[in-house]
Amino acid sequence: MLFQTESLGHACVVKVPDSIFFDSVADFDKTIQEAEDSGSETVIIDLAGAEMICSSAITTLVKHHMSLQAKNGKLFIAGCNASVKKILHLLGLDKVIGITETVDDALNTRA
Repeated sequence: MLFQTESLGHACVVKVPDSIFFDSVADFDKTIQEAEDSGSETVIIDLAGAEMICSSAITTLVKHHMSLQAKNGKLFIAGCNASVKKILHLLGLDKVIGITETVDDALNTRA
């Protein structure tokens, strides 16, 4: 799967074009790592194109949240549908990772 990135000021946005399953998690991880390595203080994962994400993708999100937090950065998840949002809520991730309706909302949120 091809994940696209876009720099927007202080943030790097990773656009997810489709559901993430185990076979695309390595590329997902690599793309987020490249966003982190770009020096952006904020990484926004745009899940508007994803209907579902697997547990390995969620683990990847947590890994990068922790990595960015250690660098005084921030990870946001934007545009996820109700099903994905419910999973993140059940796991308690909505308490530690910023979850916003849109990329613009994440860009305008200061942690």
